[in-house]
Amino acid sequence: MSPPRLRNFHHQIVDAVGASIVAGRYAEGSQLPTEPQLAETYGASRLIIREAMKSLAAKGLVSIRPRTGTHVLPRSEWNLFDPAVLGWQSEAPPDPQLIADLMELRQTIEPLAARLAASRAQPQQVADIREAFEAMAQAQTQVTYIQADLRFHGAVVRSCGNQFIMQLETALSAVWKTSFQASSDAWGPDAQALALHQSLLHAIEAHDPQGAEAAVLALIARAVVRIHSGLA
Repeated sequence: MSPPRLRNFHHQIVDAVGASIVAGRYAEGSQLPTEPQLAETYGASRLIIREAMKSLAAKGLVSIRPRTGTHVLPRSEWNLFDPAVLGWQSEAPPDPQLIADLMELRQTIEPLAARLAASRAQPQQVADIREAFEAMAQAQTQVTYIQADLRFHGAVVRSCGNQFIMQLETALSAVWKTSFQASSDAWGPDAQALALHQSLLHAIEAHDPQGAEAAVLALIARAVVRIHSGLA
């Protein structure tokens, strides 16, 4: 096993180069600097650079070819569900098409998850959803609000009882974080969004599948409005 310092150095280089690719500093189809050049830039060994490139290749960002170097792949090849890739997307300049695609994904998956949760959630699962909602209501900063929001939506997905949807939680967490950050840029109390979360909570507590589906659709629609106002 690699020493912790080397593992952290590896992650730092993956993060730096990955963020540069996603932000467009290395264009699609372009060749990255050579291993020796990257090693000099980051003060790392060629071995660490090589392993970092392998990590980026696993995320679909680059292609490593013998004798021709490492090239940035088209965006269509990127693993957009990878939490790191989505994290780099959220740090890059706003991409309206990416945000629109994320919201369409949420509109596809979350209404079904909410409907199933209203039918299947166990008492402890409902308690977890309520606890996350109360944390949202008490949040005093954007960071704590988003953390509680992530817990809320994750608890709903975990309550749906469908193993395939539940397996999507890790990917969805990255999707949620990106969309929540985009819709919460102008931080301040959003009484309407909080009320919609409460409606979803109440529908799940009342075992009302239709009400839960309607509430989550309204929540996503509210997020779309907030995002569009932020991008305008």
